[in-house]
Amino acid sequence: MIDSPMNSAQITRLATTAVAVAQREAECILQEVDGVHAVVIATADGFEIAAAQVRPVDVARIAALASSIAAIGEVVSAEAGLGRHRSLLVDTADGFAVVHNVQRSDINLVINAIASADALIGRVNHRTAEAARRLAES
Repeated sequence: MIDSPMNSAQITRLATTAVAVAQREAECILQEVDGVHAVVIATADGFEIAAAQVRPVDVARIAALASSIAAIGEVVSAEAGLGRHRSLLVDTADGFAVVHNVQRSDINLVINAIASADALIGRVNHRTAEAARRLAES
């Protein structure tokens, strides 16, 4: 499923190839990592640019929440003197979400991978970090 309601200013700031790479990465994470049931890639201010899912999620809401979670991670990192924030893990009784920042020259992005409890956290985090590197370079 693709959801892309970005405004025109954001579209001009984000290269068309980056949007295509984002969609491809979202789909690849979903296919390659067992237990992941949704991937949402959004701008740092919460507008979704790509999504892939096998279970229904509210993509716009997840994009907005991931943006807020990433912002909290940035503040905690800065206050603790830990350097630039890269990712956060939200661990719950029924699964987890990995929220990974993507530093780009045109616009920063956030990747949110939502997984069930039986998914391997390390595998999800590693593949999400790989996607972030690819998006940063696209």
